[in-house]
Amino acid sequence: MMCERCQEEAVVHLAELVDGRRRERHLCAACARDAGLILPDTPLDLGIDEALQDLIKKHVGELVGELAESFCPDCRLRYMDFRTGGRLGCPHDYQVFGAGLTPMLQRFHGATRHVGKRARSRPGASLRLRLRSQLRQAVAREDYEEAARLRDQIRLKDQHA
Repeated sequence: MMCERCQEEAVVHLAELVDGRRRERHLCAACARDAGLILPDTPLDLGIDEALQDLIKKHVGELVGELAESFCPDCRLRYMDFRTGGRLGCPHDYQVFGAGLTPMLQRFHGATRHVGKRARSRPGASLRLRLRSQLRQAVAREDYEEAARLRDQIRLKDQHA
């Protein structure tokens, strides 16, 4: 936006009500000083870091720093991946991310206790889940020998389940 007096870049933007009508003024620093406005010599410290922290705490929660670093040892899901994708990776995530999930469940459902159907528990499911997670990581880093070894372990576990 340009200064309304000299066509320099405007750095002061004023809005005022005159007789019930809104009036806007855009001035450069020199014209603002000529108009009697007091400008600070250095830009104001707006405290962006504190403002962002307050916004994060307000919308995500107090524990976001701890939770952002946490991950499930079984499925390797990180809390921030859950926050962006909205899906948990395994049943253990409810325990690992409990501090962040409990307030959300309370807010969404009005309760934190499940009263519906439960999934059947399968013996060795946790180990198979961990192996599948390791398999995905091995494929991602293109370690195909390790991936083949993990695939064979998973097949063996699936045959005995």
